[in-house]
Amino acid sequence: MADSISEIPPDIWQKLAPSDDPIYGYALFQAMERTRLGPDSYRYLVLRQGERVRAVLPTCVFRSLALEDILGPQGRQALRPLRRIMRRPLRIKLLLCGHLLGEGRVLRDGDGLHETARHLLVDAVRQLSASMGTRWTVFKDFSQTDLEWLDPALGRAGYFRAPGLPDAWLGLRAESFDDFVSSLSRNGRSAARRNLAKFSGHQDATIEVRERFDDLVPAMMPLYKAVLDHAETRLDVWTPEFMALLSTDPRIPAKAVTCWYQDRLVGFLICLFREKSGVAIRIGLDYDCSRDLRLYQVTYYRGIEEAIHMGVARLNLTQTAYEAKRKMGCELVSLEHAVTHRNRVCRAFLRYAVPMAVNRSGDQA
Repeated sequence: MADSISEIPPDIWQKLAPSDDPIYGYALFQAMERTRLGPDSYRYLVLRQGERVRAVLPTCVFRSLALEDILGPQGRQALRPLRRIMRRPLRIKLLLCGHLLGEGRVLRDGDGLHETARHLLVDAVRQLSASMGTRWTVFKDFSQTDLEWLDPALGRAGYFRAPGLPDAWLGLRAESFDDFVSSLSRNGRSAARRNLAKFSGHQDATIEVRERFDDLVPAMMPLYKAVLDHAETRLDVWTPEFMALLSTDPRIPAKAVTCWYQDRLVGFLICLFREKSGVAIRIGLDYDCSRDLRLYQVTYYRGIEEAIHMGVARLNLTQTAYEAKRKMGCELVSLEHAVTHRNRVCRAFLRYAVPMAVNRSGDQA
């Protein structure tokens, strides 16, 4: 067990991590650790075969997490009677396996990896949970492929599946943004042209892409917090220090789409890019003018335009607001959680309660 990613040599991490997924960058994990985005601590389970590292499972520990912060609106509504009785948030001790900011993975060398590996990893998760005093354990937002690899071990350890919110992936085959808009459905084309015309109709509204945006962080934080207040879940809470590191660390391939109105920052979208893949990782909006300027849509359009310009083939627009993202041409890719609880009675109840409590639509954000 490593207490920090810095205990894992960068070349080993890079060999195991997906080369096309920018959220698994070594420097990004270092920035998450350094600025503490929510968890009390980070841990990395490192599986070796002889001297060779064959797999790494990132995890993080929450010692007092409000249950309302990990459930969608349906789950929070179900908890209201209990909240009124207790007169305080219901808090849990949680071990989260995977990635705090996106799709969970076991970083593994699939070349001849023995089937014992998955049992060793899941057993190590159990030992880590016991040592940290956490009662809940969640493999968060894993793909069907990764959970199928883990399933024999998860089933033996008493885990059950719960639906996660899907990611919205956009395939980019256009040569230009105009070509991209032309490739959309009739409804998507009409929406894009209408939204862009609405924004450009305001002569005092502008939009630009910045590689350095640390000077804007004080203005970005209120916009980020406004969106956070509407979020489905609040596992991670960004700090000004983390946002600044995204801009200043040259190893983190971040850019910010920034929207201005009357010389005031009113919206932003932070994207991470690799050679062929990108992710729109966080958005911030001024809701007072968002609808009139179509800020949500135009920030994503500009991020898409930048991705096309860079030659990116796939862009992950992540979770929630699926109706708008479908109009942009996105396809939804299902993700799931694997959940367990140290108490057998609680585990039996949660097997039925958790899937009903999780909001599966994502259109309420």
